[in-house]
Amino acid sequence: MRILKVKVTKDNKIMMVWEEMTKQKTYDEYQMTCSDEARPEFYVKLQALGIHALELLELPENYLDRIKVKGVSFSYGGDMEVMGATIITQMELLNSYQGLNLNTPHKASAPYSEGPADEKQLLTGDCVEALLELIEECKAYVSGDRAQGKLALVS
Repeated sequence: MRILKVKVTKDNKIMMVWEEMTKQKTYDEYQMTCSDEARPEFYVKLQALGIHALELLELPENYLDRIKVKGVSFSYGGDMEVMGATIITQMELLNSYQGLNLNTPHKASAPYSEGPADEKQLLTGDCVEALLELIEECKAYVSGDRAQGKLALVS
């Protein structure tokens, strides 16, 4: 399974798009939008991308408390199917009720081909690690590992 997109919608549902390889070595695509809450770790991992979004957007670090990560779009390209990502954020504006939607530039986790790496096209190692941790949470969600409500005891 490889995650193509994850997003928390405006009504707090989890939307995911993913692919699974078939026996014919092609990919089938699946999508779900679900009102089940994710595990708390999912939300922590998603918001942990905020500092990386600021770096990619070249915004000052003191904006971090105004940035809310809403999702990530992933891609896989080149012969090695290198992961790339765009982080989807919304920044709280001080003089508006509406937030400012900001998408980071798409960058890859590694060069798509041999040759010297162009750092302007690459995600930092810390960002790649944070994205991979989010992907694991996404896979857990799709597999049914989600937040659980309190169980009522029957007496």
